[in-house]
Amino acid sequence: MIIKLDSSYHNKVIKYLEKESEFNLLTIGDIERYGYDNYFLNIWAGINRRGEIEGILLKCFEFIIFYAYDKFDINAFANLINNMDYSEISGKSDAVDKLANKLRLYKSRKVKFCKLESKQFLNDDGVDVKVKKMRFRHLNKVTKLYESIDEFENTTIENLRSGLKTGRGYYIEIDRQIVAMAKSTAENKKYAMIVGVGTHPNYRNRGLATKCIVKICSELLDENKTPCLFYDNEEAGKIYRKLGFENIGNWSIYYKN
Repeated sequence: MIIKLDSSYHNKVIKYLEKESEFNLLTIGDIERYGYDNYFLNIWAGINRRGEIEGILLKCFEFIIFYAYDKFDINAFANLINNMDYSEISGKSDAVDKLANKLRLYKSRKVKFCKLESKQFLNDDGVDVKVKKMRFRHLNKVTKLYESIDEFENTTIENLRSGLKTGRGYYIEIDRQIVAMAKSTAENKKYAMIVGVGTHPNYRNRGLATKCIVKICSELLDENKTPCLFYDNEEAGKIYRKLGFENIGNWSIYYKN
């Protein structure tokens, strides 16, 4: 049985999601910030005959995140989703791949999911340039950096502002232009998602983005928060592994159209 959740299920929800809390840091973060019932975010769960949760679906605007630790009712969740207006579904690959197959969603992207638990290998190779803290007043320049990087989707100042409200960012500026950065978002007491790691094409292969990553990850680890991130670029993966990030699984994104 699929039911829409309210705050009375909160303890059960968090206990279920914390079975693999790294994979659910985005969902946990949204629940902590927005609760269970508002116009843009709603949550459903599969409930078995013993009253236990078997699968959780969170819908925020047109985006769906799905998670199931073990078994779940594929048909029931597929029927629920088929009656929704959405653009993409994402989540831990083990569960989302099964659901997407049932929904006949074939346009997809799969990325590696990893975490960093130690500062042992955090090293910026002595790159001699100042890393600065990102503030709201810098977001116009940050937007221009996004526009210069082909791998990035277009963003808006409002989206960047929203991200900074739940995280932090660091950047490197050369000739009054932001040329490298790394940000976090969805921070909670235990985890933070690293996002927006990038360097302007004219300034690559100098270790600038790596220096930003080292700065933000060192700060998070000092606060007993575990940095996590996604990647699908193997060259980036080599850098992350060199810094001590460990692959813990795959994350899938399926697009409706």
